[in-house]
Amino acid sequence: MKHRNNLFFMLMAAVLMLSFVACNDDGAQEAPPEPFSFVIISDTHVRLPDKPDDVDYDNQGNIDNLTYAVSRINAEMADADFVAVTGDLVGALFSEDPADYGVDIPNPAETYKEIMDGLHMPYHSVLGNHDYQRDYDAENGEGISVDNLENIEAVWEKVLGIKPYYSMVYEKVRLIFLNPNRGDARTIRCPSCDDETTCTGSLDGEQAQWFAEEMEKDEPVIILMHHPIYSDRDDALFSMLKSFFVRQEDAFYDILESHKEKVLGIFVGHGHMWERDTVLGTIPVYETGAIGDGNRNKDNIHVIDVDPLTPAITVTIAREGAMYFCDEFGTAD
Repeated sequence: MKHRNNLFFMLMAAVLMLSFVACNDDGAQEAPPEPFSFVIISDTHVRLPDKPDDVDYDNQGNIDNLTYAVSRINAEMADADFVAVTGDLVGALFSEDPADYGVDIPNPAETYKEIMDGLHMPYHSVLGNHDYQRDYDAENGEGISVDNLENIEAVWEKVLGIKPYYSMVYEKVRLIFLNPNRGDARTIRCPSCDDETTCTGSLDGEQAQWFAEEMEKDEPVIILMHHPIYSDRDDALFSMLKSFFVRQEDAFYDILESHKEKVLGIFVGHGHMWERDTVLGTIPVYETGAIGDGNRNKDNIHVIDVDPLTPAITVTIAREGAMYFCDEFGTAD
């Protein structure tokens, strides 16, 4: 009888354990998302000292600035979950043939990767207009833009493993990495240039549809891209020229307006300066100062703290003494 009782209790314990596991599998609540932070740098413009653009740029200086920024992020921002780079990773590629990469030939793209691989955390890059330049015309002082987007994008996929545009979800916040270099505005000639294009941004139709579908998803959103956008303040100076913006009639703005309540912030580059504003009255927009080329500084680093539960972001300039243009010159509302 004692043996039977023991067997009975053992069977009951097993049934209860199975019931407990089933309840966990079917009804357990997911853990709430945790606050996180990430770092933004922009316009790194990695160039090699032996290339034609070294006539007009301090190519080694750009490399030194990015190398320093990586070391500072590792030392002082080690708690950051990842780094995002908002475009113009290089000055020009000098080859649009994927076969020229991964074969121990020095080039700006793989030099960028080598430096960035020194980070102690993951990094995510978006492509800027310079990342679509296949050469540099030293006589005219301008980049030579690529005609075949597929080739140049195949290079970046081989080197960095990235698609032309993409998204990821981190702690239940959706980060959308857009690419305004792919729409038809890319063919507009840059101001004061004979041939260089892609200064003006626009989304291609396929990307616009993808962007709209991404914005339909449940998570709050952070948008990162290279080109600045038209914002609420007429005197906002996200670049020196309006021709550097995502053009005003682009599908981007309608899609953004349809889902503005879920956008925590937009981060851009291209203008090489510190600036901030809002768009649609509520969405904060920030431009990060450049690491390389004009107005460059090795400490041009943004730190973004994200609270997924509120949801909200807090944005900090990590360069001592740096100010947003609107704050420095009194144009902020």
